[in-house]
Amino acid sequence: MGLLSLTLLAVVALTLALYLDATRQAVSVAQERTASLSAALAIDPFVIDAVQTSHPTELLQPFAEAVMSKSSVDFVTFMDTDRTRYTHRYTSEIGGKFAGPIDEALKHGTVNQTNNGPLGVTIRGITPIHGSDGSVVALVSTGVTVEHSNLLLLQRIPLIIAIAGTMLTVGAIMAFGIRRYLRRVTFGRGPEQIGQMYAFYDAVLHTVDDGMLLLGRNGELVLYNDRARELLGSALRVSVVPGNVRSRKRVPVGELPHELTEMLASGNVVEDEIVTVGDRVLLVSHRPVVSDEATGGSVGSLGTLVVLRDRTELLKLTSDLDSLQTMSNALRSQTHEHANRIHTMVTLVELGRGDEAIRFAAEDVKVDQELTDQVLQSIDEPVLAALLVGKSAQASESGIEFSIVADGHISAGMIDVQDAVTIIGNLIDNAMEAAGDQESAERRWVEVELLAVPGEFVVRVTDGGAGLGGVAPEQVLRRGYTKKGDGVGGTAVRGVGLALVHQAVRRRGGTLRLEDGVAADEGARFTVVLPTVSADPDGCTTSSERKDQR
Repeated sequence: MGLLSLTLLAVVALTLALYLDATRQAVSVAQERTASLSAALAIDPFVIDAVQTSHPTELLQPFAEAVMSKSSVDFVTFMDTDRTRYTHRYTSEIGGKFAGPIDEALKHGTVNQTNNGPLGVTIRGITPIHGSDGSVVALVSTGVTVEHSNLLLLQRIPLIIAIAGTMLTVGAIMAFGIRRYLRRVTFGRGPEQIGQMYAFYDAVLHTVDDGMLLLGRNGELVLYNDRARELLGSALRVSVVPGNVRSRKRVPVGELPHELTEMLASGNVVEDEIVTVGDRVLLVSHRPVVSDEATGGSVGSLGTLVVLRDRTELLKLTSDLDSLQTMSNALRSQTHEHANRIHTMVTLVELGRGDEAIRFAAEDVKVDQELTDQVLQSIDEPVLAALLVGKSAQASESGIEFSIVADGHISAGMIDVQDAVTIIGNLIDNAMEAAGDQESAERRWVEVELLAVPGEFVVRVTDGGAGLGGVAPEQVLRRGYTKKGDGVGGTAVRGVGLALVHQAVRRRGGTLRLEDGVAADEGARFTVVLPTVSADPDGCTTSSERKDQR
């Protein structure tokens, strides 16, 4: 209704403008006609001679009547310079004074004026008549009544009405079409409802703890909230006014982090997939935004909604919990084994075989002490040493052959303990899981190599599992995660752990390399190179001979 009213108002305004323009043109035509006719009569030789005779009315009145009948003017009046009429449409007015001023015509020549006279309000042209000596001997005035001018205007009324009717019809059709279009694109909501929805949604987008991105049909980034900007950081390279949820320009998806663009390019619906962005581990979900007839619009895709959830701290806590659980399991395993050994030694003593009990105890202590000495000989960092001893106990309980090879001296403070535990712990867990899935005892092994050189700390974890199962190492490392149970073997099955490893390595400025089946009896091999916090001044001062326990 508003659009139709606006259209009607515009048509009325245009009609009035056309009417006023037609009125102006009608007056202008009348002025041009009377001025031209008066000027033409003023230079007619017959008129010039007649006005200088002693009885000009007898000669000019028939002439004036003939001119009025042929030129469609309402009067032709010849007059003396004192405004005395020689001719008039009404003969009774002959000899009377011309109704209207003539001073301007006497001074400047032909003029137009509108004045009231015996015929009513008339539009007239007045021109002086000059004698042979150039002096003004008389004047001539021709004119039409306003009613006559309005007849010319009435001839244009049908055209004005036709134009107005056409515009009103076209405007009504356009208003109806625009109304339908607006109802379709706004799902039947009015301006006030849209304003309220915008205010509500803007408040929600600013307050939710999840990052949200909205991609258009062509994949361009058209909307994001503050949390998304916080999570993606400098990866979202766009100038935005603080507090404004809408981007100032459309940003191609290609400017987003590679891990995220690769997932979005697939076009598949994704739920809680892990993506590493800088120092963060994000859970990404994206699904199409579809309008349907139920909401008042046509069925179709409007774009894609992307939800980002930060799980960095949660996964870090999970990793720490896994490490504690590993140590707890190791202690429980050692307690269980210690109880068995104590029972064995007590039984040997009760049987009177004290010497054998002593030899059994000494041999048991020797085996455990060799592993502890091997670790402590090259690793002064107590947390890392405890982790490796605990993992060794866990592997022993699971029936996995676990070996540690340390070259160089790993001093306390040489590396960041938290990141080292995350990297080494997750790589060993993945390796033991891969090796534990093997039925052959020959493939149930894990080897950890630690190398300390000036400026670098190298960790290499190799297992006897099935390897990557055909998945390219570059793809696994680039995406930072895989799905457990999808048929992929090797250490790549622990997607969260690998994501944490990848994140920690990148945070410390190191490198991560994955190799598959380097040797015939090997599965996957992860090699991590990290810069040290403080290099050992003695360099590689100690080394232990590598024992081939496989």
